[in-house]
Amino acid sequence: MIKMTRLTVDQLADVWRHLHDTSPADEADPIVLECARRLAADPGGEQAHAWVAGLVAMSGYLAWRPGEEAERAALDALRAAVKELGGRPCSHDNHPYEAEMDSLEDEIWVGDTGLLTGELAAQDGETDTGRVLCPRNVAGWARLAVEVIAPFTVRRVPVGAPKYHHRCIRALSGIVNDYPYGDPHDDLIDEAGCLPTRPTRGVLAGYLVTMNATCWYATSERITDRAVLDAMIKGVEAAVPLLGDNRCTHGPGEHPDTDDPDHANRIGYLLRSPGGRAEIAESYGWDEEHEEQGAEGAEEDQQDEPLDAWVCPSFLRDLAEETVEELVDGLTAFEVDEPDEPDEDHDGRA
Repeated sequence: MIKMTRLTVDQLADVWRHLHDTSPADEADPIVLECARRLAADPGGEQAHAWVAGLVAMSGYLAWRPGEEAERAALDALRAAVKELGGRPCSHDNHPYEAEMDSLEDEIWVGDTGLLTGELAAQDGETDTGRVLCPRNVAGWARLAVEVIAPFTVRRVPVGAPKYHHRCIRALSGIVNDYPYGDPHDDLIDEAGCLPTRPTRGVLAGYLVTMNATCWYATSERITDRAVLDAMIKGVEAAVPLLGDNRCTHGPGEHPDTDDPDHANRIGYLLRSPGGRAEIAESYGWDEEHEEQGAEGAEEDQQDEPLDAWVCPSFLRDLAEETVEELVDGLTAFEVDEPDEPDEDHDGRA
């Protein structure tokens, strides 16, 4: 067992880099807890940027299957950092964490935030330590980490899904509106096979919503290859066991309506990135004034339509069951009646 309290920041950074979504909880949780403890002890202090960097680096683990205590401690510490640092005065027009939003997916742990060293190479080869270590940039990364670990529980994430996701929305919109731009057979098979082995909650939810939005087209007479349906069924059935077992906290009628395939298709890809989920939140008119209330503020804004219902495991299981049922029913169109065997006489002649 590593004695976490005896390690320096540089030594801890090396440990953080080796922690990932496949790390055993008994090894990973103490590392997360130590980092969260140090951040929570002084969320606005001089070393806060280092502890935020650590939790961002470990967000791949935290977004998958962390221990409950480690997840709770990490989220509490990150939210405390947002509260302490996010409102400090700043003369910068923008910050590094905002620069890649048009390509930033949920895998924020990939790459270098610059928070640990204060150095981050710019396009011109120069570094801007002031922007990198600006309290608002540190708070920005803390927000992104919270959003990836617990979608729809934090405010002021920059709006804007990755450009690639918007291209996918447009392509699939053509399919669900019956005006495909390319080959819908290929597009739907590609979509069915695109789920990562250990997706974040947002990516998993987005995948299942997309499969549901497109299944009507897959079961129509427009699709002539049953391999499309087989691939979609296989993909959805493989996704369901990845859903967490969190208790559903939503009341009757609070799960989203997915009757409009075009709307569901758009939501399906926006769910897969912090900026995309911010687009969803913006369209629902989230009130930034509630940010200091953390998750409680989010709940207040969501009384009518709770946005976190889009990532609710109970909702997604029901949606997946509905999707598979429709796809299985659609397979009947590909069944060919076998011709009757001719009667044979006693010597084998028809």
